Amino acid sequence: MKNFLLSTLTILLMALLWELLAFKQIVDVQFFPPPHLFIAKMFELLKGDFFHNDLCNSLWRFFLASLISIPLACFLGLEAGASKIADRIINPFLALTYPLPKVAIFPLILLIFGLGDSSKVILIAIGMFYLIYINVRNGTKRILTSPLMDIVHVYKISGWNYYYHFLLKGIFRDFLVGLKAALGYGLLLVVVSEFSVSKNGIGHFIWQAWDQFRIIDMYAGVLILCLLGLCFSYVLDTIIDKWTRT
Repeated sequence: MKNFLLSTLTILLMALLWELLAFKQIVDVQFFPPPHLFIAKMFELLKGDFFHNDLCNSLWRFFLASLISIPLACFLGLEAGASKIADRIINPFLALTYPLPKVAIFPLILLIFGLGDSSKVILIAIGMFYLIYINVRNGTKRILTSPLMDIVHVYKISGWNYYYHFLLKGIFRDFLVGLKAALGYGLLLVVVSEFSVSKNGIGHFIWQAWDQFRIIDMYAGVLILCLLGLCFSYVLDTIIDKWTRT
């Protein structure tokens, strides 16, 4: 809670500084409007049905991508972390493709899956997958090579107790860290995927606002994205902190 209040105070001080610079016309208000204008615009947008449609479409794509990437990344990460054979099969391919910018393969995804929601969901899912997989795989390797394995062998822990109480609980923090990074990156890819080949979504809204020089609308859309990311980050940080203490 203390960290949250400190973060909130820092954001408020930055906003006040921006407001002061805009009021004194030290910055060009045409490109950097005072925060109170786009904060008010944000609330106006959230009350309107038109923006609700954009927001719901973006969150739906994000949800579908999470539904694909999270279970798959967890399953393959557990397999690669627990099995040397699986790791030798999966890891070289992922090591080869991980450094590739996911946006760079978006044209290929569009070519295969078309211009509809499928291509956007696939791009977001691919980007999220790597970050969760890497953390789950490394967490599994860490727990299986730790001194705790001696306790497992001595007490002959197996079945449900092994998989749930030892393995899954042991890597849960690693999973949450990967999930936190994946959710942030997923939001970025939601926006990127909606920039040029979408007729709705937050990314489409921001792009249209930029194209029509509606600067305050553009900042309001960006602010909504920032608040979404902040909510994800705060919730997961809270869970991670509680899990670490237990």
